Amino acid sequence: MRLHALYAAFEDAQLFAASVRSVYDHVDRITVTTNHDRDWRGAPRAASPITALVLSRELDPERKIDLIVTAETNEARARNRAMDHAAPRPASWRVRREHDRDPEFTPPDWFLVVDEDEVWTGADLERAKAYLRAGGGPVYRTACERYFKRWNYRVTGLEWLVTFVRADIRLPYLRTRRAALPRRALARAPGMPNRARGALRGFHDIPADVATFHHGSYVGPRERIAAKVQAWGHAGDVTPGWLTDVYDPWTPSARDFNPVYRGSYDAAVEVPVGELPREIAEHPWSADYLEPR
Repeated sequence: MRLHALYAAFEDAQLFAASVRSVYDHVDRITVTTNHDRDWRGAPRAASPITALVLSRELDPERKIDLIVTAETNEARARNRAMDHAAPRPASWRVRREHDRDPEFTPPDWFLVVDEDEVWTGADLERAKAYLRAGGGPVYRTACERYFKRWNYRVTGLEWLVTFVRADIRLPYLRTRRAALPRRALARAPGMPNRARGALRGFHDIPADVATFHHGSYVGPRERIAAKVQAWGHAGDVTPGWLTDVYDPWTPSARDFNPVYRGSYDAAVEVPVGELPREIAEHPWSADYLEPR
């Protein structure tokens, strides 16, 4: 199974580096798209350090990362254009060879949709790939553990995000898509076969006991969080004053602290460094990301 990772990346080079290193050995290729110095609304922003990091090849000893600098206004469209780049129409890649080191193009079988603040363990990713091989759906979600302020604080409960997309599929929505209410209701009907339930919802789920990943949703320096809530696709839904009223005074005793979805971040628990996955614990973070051992 040929797996191709997709990033729509912006501002955080430390998180991006940890994420790429966690998936690099388990995917065939990676495509990174970035607006570089513009947000989704076209407003100027500081030039992305991720662009220079990718071009330096520091993370890419095998030369399998492609970089696309674009000016998209929509995250889903940017991701789909990256899919088109990685899995173009046959008319685009069926061309005559030019030289001996010009191999025939082989498109991916699946895409891994991953954000710059998401870290996988190799074991989870390999189990997820095995699950895809045995399954039959075109789109899969995976559950993730979420973190707040530092990797040392894990939000209780799990969040489900679209992670695996068959290479012939394109997504017209963000990764938290919900089916229409009647389809969700029908999918919950007793005795509904799993495949039919997934067709109604528009995705299938990889069970959490098979694989999960780690989402540094609000991990990192304050300026990163400020940029995120101002420029991301959900910016218009952020609770007014959330950064100063909720984020700044936050402690692990706080409750219901998500900036958009009430009740989704009910509480957080402290996680010692020794209990974090190796892919997180051994990365060279600054103090804004991980408390000292």
